[in-house]
Amino acid sequence: MSKKTLPQGKEMSDATAYETDPDKLVAEATGWATALWRRAREVTGDKNDRAMHTAARWAQVPPNTIWKLRYRPPRELGVSVYNRLKLAHEKHVASVEGKVAENLASLRALPATPARRRLVAEMEEFLGIEARSEAGPPAERTNGEG
Repeated sequence: MSKKTLPQGKEMSDATAYETDPDKLVAEATGWATALWRRAREVTGDKNDRAMHTAARWAQVPPNTIWKLRYRPPRELGVSVYNRLKLAHEKHVASVEGKVAENLASLRALPATPARRRLVAEMEEFLGIEARSEAGPPAERTNGEG
């Protein structure tokens, strides 16, 4: 072992600081997969099956991985799947993009106006999701809007 000093600004990492219990890691990944699935359903308005595929695409994992984590968690999980789920969760749920997705879901619940449609389209473009048609009932057109 070398006794060289670390470069300025660098700190030694503690190997014991990392979680190594497979049950805890799988439980954490399960939470992320479930949150991604839920967010995909909220943002896209899709049913469960298609939302699962969207969540899998966001995390760059096979759709059956998301399904297994939700319904039949494995005993162990590969580190690449774990990291991909973590990064996707951070991006789509716990970050600015996640907040934009929440606002998008709220905006879609409001009556459609031309300005609101443009805002929804811009938010969908920002999030990188497919634009969906918002054909609302004629009752949404009030006061000459639309």
